[in-house]
Amino acid sequence: MKTAGLILILLVLPGAVAAQESKVVVLDHADSLLGKVINGEEARELIGHVRLIQERVTIACDHVLEFRARGEYQLSGNVVVRDSNTTMLMPRGVYHRADRWAQAFDSVSLDDGTAHLTARYGEYFVEPREGFFRGNVRVVDTSSVITCDSLRYFRNTRTSFAYGRVRADSKSDNVSIFGGMLEHNQVTAYSRMTVQPILVQVDTTGGTRDTLIVRSRVMQSFRDSTRRLIAEDSVRLAGKDIAGRAGYGLFLARGDSMILRSQPVIWYQQSQVSGDSMRIYLIKRRLHRVLVTGTAIAVSQSDSLHPFRYDQMVGETMDLRFKNQGLDSLEVDVQAIGLYHLYDDTTSNGLNRISGDKILMRFGDGKLRSVKVIGGVEGQYYPENLVRGRDASYALPGARWRDDKPVLRRTRQGLMID
Repeated sequence: MKTAGLILILLVLPGAVAAQESKVVVLDHADSLLGKVINGEEARELIGHVRLIQERVTIACDHVLEFRARGEYQLSGNVVVRDSNTTMLMPRGVYHRADRWAQAFDSVSLDDGTAHLTARYGEYFVEPREGFFRGNVRVVDTSSVITCDSLRYFRNTRTSFAYGRVRADSKSDNVSIFGGMLEHNQVTAYSRMTVQPILVQVDTTGGTRDTLIVRSRVMQSFRDSTRRLIAEDSVRLAGKDIAGRAGYGLFLARGDSMILRSQPVIWYQQSQVSGDSMRIYLIKRRLHRVLVTGTAIAVSQSDSLHPFRYDQMVGETMDLRFKNQGLDSLEVDVQAIGLYHLYDDTTSNGLNRISGDKILMRFGDGKLRSVKVIGGVEGQYYPENLVRGRDASYALPGARWRDDKPVLRRTRQGLMID
């Protein structure tokens, strides 16, 4: 029995010794060392150019109070804690030997070679290389700047989770995303914002300040070959010339375009367009082209003096082109149907209903200038005495004006969207 016990001790002892040595903090240098008793506890005071080492962790500062029994080191004066290529700077802090845990007070700065973080308070665990920071947290990497109330940081995966009043600013395209919680991966340059996320893009080219705001329940940002922003669930957008709603929105920031799906609808001037899917092209935040596919419907206020009369177009696809901030042409393809009102100067003069394989309309100064129907042409005129008071009965299938257009409003916090 004694021999077996000795063998067991010899088997266990090397690992136990190694584990114990791994927790040892070595005093590499101090200008002076004083022994003390503080509140009945033995301590050492290290003063001047202090340097401590625990395996790969090095600590440098001006002053240390070392409580050896509990393995606590109270650090002050130009504190630097290094773990491989991760560096923490602080005016004062505490290092816990057993847990390899560094705490920073008053202010903290952390740099891991790819990102720089600052906060009022921070803590960092050497194993498994994780940190927590709170109070005016700010993270800067190659592509973005993130600010928040608190943040959890995972060094091995280069992943961060930010909470409370989160803001992520893109360095390349004037896009900012606000929300209550953000997941950010430095390696893949992927971000996911939740808790009432808001996207704001500001364009100041041309001497004006145009702002596009987007709201949804979830927003994702991808930075691969193309800078993509995805908004999902209850998407609302509003800018100077455009507003819209959809279940899904894909925004290509560098291409200045967006794709809306899941019952998308947009408003511009006195017009409304909807369909199964639409691609919107902007130039300097202004409408340039809209391509609609699947149950494409356009509804426009016919005349400002007749606010309840709407011109309508329906088809499988629709191509709208804009010029000088106004609609220049509208092309409807596949089972195209159009309905537009007629006027003698400002006097109502009935309406026309036309259909064909394709309909092309051209506009000028906000007015319809010409209509061309191609293939399978059919048309019918309804005089004013039949139309007056019965406009809704002539409406095309699915063509109705919606009153839930998102609008921008100015608050003390800045522009918001309703």
